[in-house]
Amino acid sequence: MEIKRYRDAITVHMYQLKKLVAERDKLNNRIKQIDDYIVANANFLPLRERMAVLERLEAAGVEPLGFTDAVREVLKLNSRQWFTPTGVRDLLGGSGFDLNSYSNPLASIHTILKRLTEHQEVDKDVTAGEARYRWRAE
Repeated sequence: MEIKRYRDAITVHMYQLKKLVAERDKLNNRIKQIDDYIVANANFLPLRERMAVLERLEAAGVEPLGFTDAVREVLKLNSRQWFTPTGVRDLLGGSGFDLNSYSNPLASIHTILKRLTEHQEVDKDVTAGEARYRWRAE
């Protein structure tokens, strides 16, 4: 009987966690949209004014995306295409995500993709022995 109580508690909290993660992802997406909008508009301002806006944006506490969230973002933005882990790395680099601070970014990408597959956020396809991933349509 005691074990059932623990299992039930885990089930309830896993459901709550999944909902909170979904809410966080929505908020992160909205934050990124607003941040991008401000930066894009600031680019049309004179240099001094643009720098002041960018400093205010930084002071507002807009954090850069974490590695996992960055992988999510690039896959979401390219949700109709399949990517190898190397392709995901290239997308990240092209999006401006700084991979230089990671000693082995490709290994991290493999781990992130495995975890996102387990959480059913991405689909995995193995063709000719090569794994490819794509954002799972909701």
